[in-house]
Amino acid sequence: MATTITRVRVHDGRQLTEHTAVRLIGDRIDAVGGPELLRAGDQHVDGCGGTLLPGLIDAHVHLLPGAPRQGLAFGVTTVLDMFSKPDTVRQAVAQGAGPDAAEVRSSGIGATAPGGHPSMMYAPFPYVTGPQDAEAFVAERLAEGAHHLKVFYDDSTNGGPMPMPSLDLPTVAALVSAAHRAGLLVVAHATTAQAAVDLLSTGVDVLAHVPFDPVTEAHARAISAAGVAVIATLSVADGFPGDGDEMPLLAEPELARRLGPAWSGVLQRQAQRWLPPQLPDFTAPAANVGLLHDAGVPILAGTDAPNPGTVHGASVHRELQRLVAAGLTPEEALAAATARTAEVFGLADRGRIRPGLRADLVLVDGRPDHDITDTQRVAAVWKHGIRADLDTYIGSADEQAGLAALRAQTDKVIAAVRDLLPGITRE
Repeated sequence: MATTITRVRVHDGRQLTEHTAVRLIGDRIDAVGGPELLRAGDQHVDGCGGTLLPGLIDAHVHLLPGAPRQGLAFGVTTVLDMFSKPDTVRQAVAQGAGPDAAEVRSSGIGATAPGGHPSMMYAPFPYVTGPQDAEAFVAERLAEGAHHLKVFYDDSTNGGPMPMPSLDLPTVAALVSAAHRAGLLVVAHATTAQAAVDLLSTGVDVLAHVPFDPVTEAHARAISAAGVAVIATLSVADGFPGDGDEMPLLAEPELARRLGPAWSGVLQRQAQRWLPPQLPDFTAPAANVGLLHDAGVPILAGTDAPNPGTVHGASVHRELQRLVAAGLTPEEALAAATARTAEVFGLADRGRIRPGLRADLVLVDGRPDHDITDTQRVAAVWKHGIRADLDTYIGSADEQAGLAALRAQTDKVIAAVRDLLPGITRE
């Protein structure tokens, strides 16, 4: 049966169009136009003047059990995983193949040095000790079904309270070469401006995280000239309480309503966890996004969920707000979570509203191309042309499994941090 959605403002992933209706047949968009698309026998959905968007894409997550279902409830139809263990990936990919969960594209295990980030959370897993390991490591990821490769690099100036081992540049370059020969895009974890610039010579395709220290105009020009995209992950700032000690996600009524009591409780407890005396300053990352964007660097929306303060699906909407605050227009922010990310990651079948593409759509009340917070007002979601039930995740076995996995990961990290920093007495 065909489904025709009428009386909508159609934003095609790049801009608002003149169209007011979209017709779906099976898992594809059949036509885009006006009221003439509605035919006898079609399932008719009256959009009531809302805005129809392509399904949202979160360009940077780490999987929990059930995360694809949670993401879909917030309008996220595709997630790009940037490091998860094979069993978790297999379960998520299988779940995401159906209409009631976001599709998953994963790196599987990322390439990092022995004891390097993110060992605290995920060890044991295979490490990369030098360039000689590159071919075998990439082959193993391909065998596990990886869609892209994740590598971890920190420059020597990135000390911090817990410095960790890092891959060196020759090893990253060998990994990039092996991945490119295998047809894989390479996403590189880097947190400083110097690390980001260092990596350009290795041929990486995407930087995961905008640098946390100031980027210069020369840095921005170099990243732009290299054709490298940047996943902003400004949402990590939501890991710290705002005014009144409330976590930022809980201060958004539409998002808080969809979180449900269990995840709201997690965020409330995270607000009370141990925090360093000097909290991180997120002024520089936001300024860096604006500078990089102005230099022509493609900015992608990614949340790094489930870091403290972030939740799968919900945090994409906060990321969009932060991108706009950093200098992107609302339409540019929408592209960062739809068309732009699809283009960078070679997802040619999604990210736009066009005939022949996948019928992954989100209907929101309001005009998010004018007020980006309107993306939070999710009215309906279609995945593979099937309208999703947005209320089945809360209280489900998937929710319970995700919460238990997050608890286990948190306990593991806390134990490791206490070993290194004995002064920490609570979470």
